[in-house]
Amino acid sequence: MRLAAAEALLEECHYQPERLPDAMEAAGRLLGYDFFCLVSANLQQPAFIASDEQRDGIAKYFKGGWSEGDYRARTEQRHPLGKLYLDHRAVSLEERTQSAVYNELYRPLNMSHYAGIRFDVGGEEWFCSASRGEDKGVIDGFDASAFKRVALTAIRVASLEARLRQSRASGMLEGLSSSGTPAVIINHAGQVSAVTPAAERIFGQDFGVRGGVLWSANADDAPGLAGLALAARSGGREFMRKSVLVRGQGRRHPVLVNASQVLGAGLDELPGARLLLVLSDLGAQDSAVSVELCNLFDLTTAEADVATMIVDGLEVAEIAGRRNVAASTVRAQMKSIFRKMDINRQVELVRILARLKI
Repeated sequence: MRLAAAEALLEECHYQPERLPDAMEAAGRLLGYDFFCLVSANLQQPAFIASDEQRDGIAKYFKGGWSEGDYRARTEQRHPLGKLYLDHRAVSLEERTQSAVYNELYRPLNMSHYAGIRFDVGGEEWFCSASRGEDKGVIDGFDASAFKRVALTAIRVASLEARLRQSRASGMLEGLSSSGTPAVIINHAGQVSAVTPAAERIFGQDFGVRGGVLWSANADDAPGLAGLALAARSGGREFMRKSVLVRGQGRRHPVLVNASQVLGAGLDELPGARLLLVLSDLGAQDSAVSVELCNLFDLTTAEADVATMIVDGLEVAEIAGRRNVAASTVRAQMKSIFRKMDINRQVELVRILARLKI
């Protein structure tokens, strides 16, 4: 009866994955476990799915640096994927009970006896694990088989959520690519996992992807880009800045990077897409704004182009050079622009174009 009830709690999470941490705790309690959770096998980058009550105890393992001398970490990593691991079978009683991690961490936190299964999710290895206090004895026999059944259900829920998150991100990127939007996807490790063709055209020798991460030749850009990577790695908990200005090196205009989170069902520790970055080259001419200038103020195409260049800060000589016309021609076009738009100063032109872009 208890096993069936525990399985039912986890099965419901197929429809509401965000309930998985609390459902795992409740299912574990039904089966006599003090801890029941999912933990990343990458101990250098801690990530785990557990209820709020259990998170504090699990976090002590990582904060205390116990992984270096932990007999479980050493032996379970060598265990085959999908096979049940029981620590009392893998490590002798003497080695376990005489170790520091057992006496100083596991016993006080009711983690004396342990069972786990290593599995793949999103191309990375994770553990589904259960542990309980010394007074409840080792996990074996029916207890071990019951753990394996509920563990496999929890693993299915987590794997499905990871696939759904990645599918959602892929759909977003496909739509952005077809619309010509410069966009980048950053994954849970802070690395670039996808780039649209329009974003690649903005990149150059001074700004782009290097070593799997966003990089700029300008050292002043590094903190902002590092902040985005940190936000992705922390599952959004460090998501403080939503926009970053990348100046690069030798660019006339910077690139604005606007970030938004790729939302999942609450299991943000799982592998997959984390941030969607939309790039804006602040020096690029906005064709949509040019069209609006022509429609609203009856500007010619040439005049609309000159208006956007003025707003970009180009001088008359620079505009003339880019358009391959005489400077006198540009001055005449500027007079025509001001007359048609009924303005007298360049600042008024800037305000109008800014509103059109919005």
